Amino acid sequence: MSANANPAMRPYFQRLAVLMLAYALILVGGKTLMQLPVPPVESVVIGLALLTALPICGVFWAIFRLLSEIDDEYQRMLLAKQVLLATAVTLCVSTVWQFLKVYDLLIEGPQWFGAIWLAMFGLAAPIVRWRA
Repeated sequence: MSANANPAMRPYFQRLAVLMLAYALILVGGKTLMQLPVPPVESVVIGLALLTALPICGVFWAIFRLLSEIDDEYQRMLLAKQVLLATAVTLCVSTVWQFLKVYDLLIEGPQWFGAIWLAMFGLAAPIVRWRA
């Protein structure tokens, strides 16, 4: 979907830019704070973790808001399929990983499910449009 294809895309990309900038600043600031000789107390670290997650949650909100702002039904259907495909692949990855843990083949699983979903969301776009 090109930026010119739908007027809803411009505010969507603006939201994404603001959210990703906030994420980068918070993450770099938080990681810098954690490297200080005296690390912050646990409550500050918990707050920092929650604060870092907020812009990523905002990206999900921006995507779902785009669904309601797109006025072209066909484009909305493609975006909905893209969201569903990304969600399905992410859930499959987490399910397989959990069963590998159940059978003691792995100790830990993916830690960044939001990042996995966003990657799948990006990869799902050409697949959905190719299959449409």
